Amino acid sequence: MFFLLKKSPKNLLLLSSLLLTAACSHSPSSVTLQPELLVKESDKSLQSNLIWNMDSQDQRIAHYLIEISSGDGVATLVNESQSSRLLIEKVLRRQWQEQGLRFTSDSSYKIDLQIIKLLAQVKQNSFSFDLDSNIILKVKLSSENKTFTKTFTAHLTEEAPFSANVEKITDKLNAQLSQLLTEIVQDPELTAKLQQL
Repeated sequence: MFFLLKKSPKNLLLLSSLLLTAACSHSPSSVTLQPELLVKESDKSLQSNLIWNMDSQDQRIAHYLIEISSGDGVATLVNESQSSRLLIEKVLRRQWQEQGLRFTSDSSYKIDLQIIKLLAQVKQNSFSFDLDSNIILKVKLSSENKTFTKTFTAHLTEEAPFSANVEKITDKLNAQLSQLLTEIVQDPELTAKLQQL
């Protein structure tokens, strides 16, 4: 085999392509996001007389988390193992409760969380890949006569050598989502509205 590699650089290129293809073919078909809020210590900054009802919707066009495409036009899609919508709602609800917010299922004060986009797109080249990851979450607060809406976004672009690794891309998506959720719970404007809409 080494004799063939010495004899022709084309064989080296062929072997490299085969190794890259093999690496991509063993990618997992689904992954689980596990965002962790980057909040140091919970305070009771959200104590108020308002009691909230929280709901969420998944408005995404694409319901997979990672899309890996190469020059042949065929894309590898990596789905979510569990609902990202329910996971994000659970993380936010728990943090807001730790900060003093109260929840019930029959309140006229509503928190409506919408996932607009949650996708890491990867373009695989011969010896490198380009990552373009976008997350868009919308939080809408409403009562009988008032509404407040704020959209939170996170965008990451990166170029890296070799072939795309689904686990590493998932780690980057997790970090990006964790940072955005932290931004939501620490947003002063949203915090003020949660106390008095």
